[in-house]
Amino acid sequence: MFYAASSSNGMCDLAGLCDIIADRSAATAGDVKLVLDGLLFVVKQKLQDGQTIQLGDLGYFQAVLGSKGSPTKKEFTTDLVRRPRVVFRPGKTLLELTKKLKVERMVLDKNEPDSGSGSGGGDRPEIE
Repeated sequence: MFYAASSSNGMCDLAGLCDIIADRSAATAGDVKLVLDGLLFVVKQKLQDGQTIQLGDLGYFQAVLGSKGSPTKKEFTTDLVRRPRVVFRPGKTLLELTKKLKVERMVLDKNEPDSGSGSGGGDRPEIE
């Protein structure tokens, strides 16, 4: 059976990101880093306060949690609460970007022949 999977062709670290932003503005890379550090500080603070952070077209950050259910209020305990996590929901601009991402066939193992039989029978679509 064959499945689709995403791949990365590299990493843009914080220093590289700061350099790129600095090239597109009047700020220095150090100024950009200072602002991003401040952003991280405020985002942590606001998430701890239970607020959702909206960053324009970039998207939203929100702290969420859930739990397993219990049949009665008396049986509900904090042990049923799942570990809290931070969720990012992309904004409109990033969602539109997903429509432009390209899909291409890649061969991961050159020693394995490409059968191309198309009769996998699974519930996931196959790349043809």
